[in-house]
Parts: sequence; structure tokens; C-alpha cells
Amino acid sequence: MENKSLWFQVLTHFDRNGYFRNGLTIPFLLGANSVINPQEERLTVEAFFEEIMDESLSQKISLQKCEYIGEYVIGIFDNESADYPWGGRSLYKSFGNLYITDDSFSTISGSHGIKAILIKEYQNRIDREQFSINERNWGKYSEIEISRLEELK
Repeated sequence: MENKSLWFQVLTHFDRNGYFRNGLTIPFLLGANSVINPQEERLTVEAFFEEIMDESLSQKISLQKCEYIGEYVIGIFDNESADYPWGGRSLYKSFGNLYITDDSFSTISGSHGIKAILIKEYQNRIDREQFSINERNWGKYSEIEISRLEELK
């Protein structure tokens, strides 16, 4: 499956251009359509979670809690690292295409628990159109974020 989802395009574009440290927040990814393609229906966190677990994606997806911003972030997980016999699949907890690269979900045994946490954390923020976190405060995209998102138009 070649994923044409806007969130995937944003993630790969930002990754390729070095626009983030560890990844992008779920509200950032799902709110991108408000800048790039406002008429497109926004994914729910639940639908997004199902997409990131899809094993036919061209890239592995990482999930971790970013210490810098204190939020869960989604990133591109190096396909080569995932396939190393001494790492990847055995070193990290994985659910389909999704790799948890820290211990933030160490007490959660299945993907349903992770999905429930992410929905609780982020669906209301997305519904309120709080897509970006700057200095630990949620709100609208900054001017530079808008500019970077508009590169995908």
C-alpha cells in the first residue's frame, strides 16, 4: 500500500527536511489539512492509529514521548534498524508497523490500550483545533509551521 494520507506526506516531508527532533504530535499531523487542504475531512485519532499500524506502509512508524515537549510524537522508524536481528523487532515493542521506541507504554500490553491513551490525550485537542504545542502550550500553528506545511501544497 502506498499511503497517500496527508499525515504521512507531512511526516515524511518534515522528516526529509529535518524540521523536527523526534517526531510530530498527533494533533500536528491530523490538523495539517486545515492548512494544506481544508476541504479534506480530518482523520480521528482512532482512524489514524489504525493507519499507522498498517504493515503495508512503505515506512515503519515510531511512537515515543518526547522529553523536550512532554508529548507523544510520531516519527519515521528506520526500516534498516527494524530489520537488524539484534535490534528492531526484538528491542522495541511493536504492533504491526508501529514501534514504541521508549518505555512510555511499558505497562500497556496491547495496542488497544495505547490507542485509548492517545484518543484520550489528543482527540479533544484536535476537535478544538489546537494542533501545535509551543513552549508547552497548545494552540494554532506558528507562522513558520504554516509556512512549512504550505510547502506541501
